[in-house]
Amino acid sequence: MNKDVIYIEPEDDITDIITKLEGSKEKIVALVPPKKASVLRSIVNIKLITKAAAGAEKTVVLVTTDPSIIKLAAATHLPVTKNLQSAPAVPDAEDLAVEETVSKEEVVAKTDKDGEEEITVEDISEETTEDAESSDEEKSDDKKSGNDGKKKKEHAVGASKIPPIKWIQEHKKLSIACGIGGVLLVLILIWAFAIAPAATITVNVRTTTSNFSENVTFTDKLADENVSEGKFYLEEKKLETKTEIAFEATGSKNIGEKASGEVIVYAYFRSKSAVGINAGTTFTISGLSYTSNADATLSWNGTDQSECENNGQASAITSGCLIAGRIAVTATAPGANYNIAASSTGWSTPAASVGVYSDKAMTGGTDKIVTVVQQSDINVALEKVETTNETESKERLLESVDDDEFVIESSFRRKVGDAVSTPALGEVVENGKKATLSVITTDSIYVVDETKVKEFISEKAKLADNYKIYSMNDPFIENFTSTESGYVGKLKTSYISGPKITENDVVETVRGKGLGTAQHDLKDGFDGISSITIDPSFPWVTSIPNDANKITVIINVDEQK
Repeated sequence: MNKDVIYIEPEDDITDIITKLEGSKEKIVALVPPKKASVLRSIVNIKLITKAAAGAEKTVVLVTTDPSIIKLAAATHLPVTKNLQSAPAVPDAEDLAVEETVSKEEVVAKTDKDGEEEITVEDISEETTEDAESSDEEKSDDKKSGNDGKKKKEHAVGASKIPPIKWIQEHKKLSIACGIGGVLLVLILIWAFAIAPAATITVNVRTTTSNFSENVTFTDKLADENVSEGKFYLEEKKLETKTEIAFEATGSKNIGEKASGEVIVYAYFRSKSAVGINAGTTFTISGLSYTSNADATLSWNGTDQSECENNGQASAITSGCLIAGRIAVTATAPGANYNIAASSTGWSTPAASVGVYSDKAMTGGTDKIVTVVQQSDINVALEKVETTNETESKERLLESVDDDEFVIESSFRRKVGDAVSTPALGEVVENGKKATLSVITTDSIYVVDETKVKEFISEKAKLADNYKIYSMNDPFIENFTSTESGYVGKLKTSYISGPKITENDVVETVRGKGLGTAQHDLKDGFDGISSITIDPSFPWVTSIPNDANKITVIINVDEQK
């Protein structure tokens, strides 16, 4: 493989060398420094050359016999050869018997941009740097003294002269692991003794249960409310619901054809004057009624006055001139039973002094029986509407009540509006179908401001200043009744009362104190405490945190009747 030979001039600096190195077209580059080349007597420069070669993917070989340069090349594992014909090799620092004397002021530690620690040798004493011959003599003297060039000498290469730092440099991974472990240990200690400590304090308080019962009044006028006197403003909540209910129709109706025919109406009068019969006049025979279809006139039949007597009629009502006429009639109801034969007797009419008979049969009546809605059906359905969906409607009404409103359960009312039947009353219901009753129902209930009710109860309870009500059962109104002046009732409930101890009182008493001291101060500081339990968050926690956010207080009541 070809190699490129670069001869370093005495005036070349490290930048010139790196530029020539990177500009070479060969993969192997031999650098030939002049005698006493100061630019290559810096460990920093040697490392820069090594790094530049790696970046350019080239292999660099130093051609020199200068012990100082060879020493630095050994430290950076840079190959060295004595001449261009010899095989290069990485020198072994332990085989280099070069005595170096470097002052602390001449060694400076630096860090390159990649974070690696580098050591710069600014100057080297004349015994090791002025010429190679001096080094050779020293090497010879070392051999004579029995060291054979194998004696290890301490040299000033950065901070490796300091044992701890040298150990860290030689054991980087272990050093990093120890560092991380140390940081974690510190964090764990901070967490365990500064962050994690917390405490839960359970305080059991002796309490008593009391019943409450007071007569109260209500008003629908806000201006008349007086809580201290037990007079509360009533607010009405309403909910309108359209309720539909199907029902069986039990009525029946004949919708067949009506029979029709004629009747002869007659009368005897002294005069020949005509007599009128109004439309709708009813004629009855054997319980069957027929009505005249139109207005009709009865007139004299034209016989002489002397011949008017009886006119041969056995059923003559009276004597005189016969006034008569035919009148068309129709049965008042459908049905085949209205089809009757002609009859000269049995007919009657409301008209006075008038006779009726038929000389022809009544015909055309037919039967067709259908089911219809009757009033009794509607009444039965209405009774069901009053209770249908009442529970569901009441629940929906109560959902509209705000959380701070107290409901008077016994004030619930349901008002049923006008009922609409489909089909309507008397109308036909098709076979196999049911009729429907539609009704608007209005549900209502009264509510009172619950806060004011509880204020009234607390005021009437008359507890001592150092006592309080811990809990109260839901109040209720008994015997809610309407009077001329409004509503009255009896307010009832029960409540649990005991010594006044708040979570903040407990926190302020114990924060920052030892567990035993905290328990002692709580018992001495408050009356009515039956027991105290302090649970630290971890076994090593021996005191209450000073931070109130890390203290949890649970107050339990020991109910005593």
